[in-house]
Amino acid sequence: MCILYLVRHGQASFGADDYDNLSVKGQQQATLVGEYLAQKQLIPDVVITGTMQRHNQTAELSLASLNNTSAVINDARLNEYDHEHILAASNPELTTPSQVHAVLSKQVDPMEYFKTVFINAIEQWMLNPDSTLYKECFNAFCARVLGALEKIAKEHDGKKVIIYTSGGPISIITSHLMGLKLERFIDINWGLVNAGVTKVVARGRGSSRKLGISSLNEHHFLEQYPQQKLITYT
Repeated sequence: MCILYLVRHGQASFGADDYDNLSVKGQQQATLVGEYLAQKQLIPDVVITGTMQRHNQTAELSLASLNNTSAVINDARLNEYDHEHILAASNPELTTPSQVHAVLSKQVDPMEYFKTVFINAIEQWMLNPDSTLYKECFNAFCARVLGALEKIAKEHDGKKVIIYTSGGPISIITSHLMGLKLERFIDINWGLVNAGVTKVVARGRGSSRKLGISSLNEHHFLEQYPQQKLITYT
């Protein structure tokens, strides 16, 4: 039986020029998820990350807490969709982080405004799933993520695998395994906590092998520190 632990990266640097970098809080979350996995006495056979900086930073801090020195395999198929490009394609005034920051600074409720324009941008992306307007269309994104999932489960049959990735890939995988329309992934995405853990179990072998969600978005280890407000979503 193959077991995959999908770990969302710690909080990224929303609003900064370099989003793809863990915040101080994100570093703490990454350390705590490692401690949580250590408490589970999880000894992974394989560790895989996307190639984004926030994935690898989360893996490094988490594995240090887990006291694990396994070699890390980088797999770009586990990378997040390019949210900045998708947002810019929808609204040219939101092309750069500095432009986004300038627009948000004028809003009464910046996060609610951002959520609205972001959802609109994602909906346009999904409604035109094969559009060449995007660097990576929605169908291509889904295909690479699900292709990675199937290949990892097949190649590491019978092993325990920790995968450090982003909310988008985890949401697509969850939607697929739960039989939901892939366009529903964004509903799941909004609720995924930074450093949360989703467990996927593969039962059976060969053509009878079937993947299923065992647990989703585990993050109680962050709730133990309410005063530090470690429940974040960026």
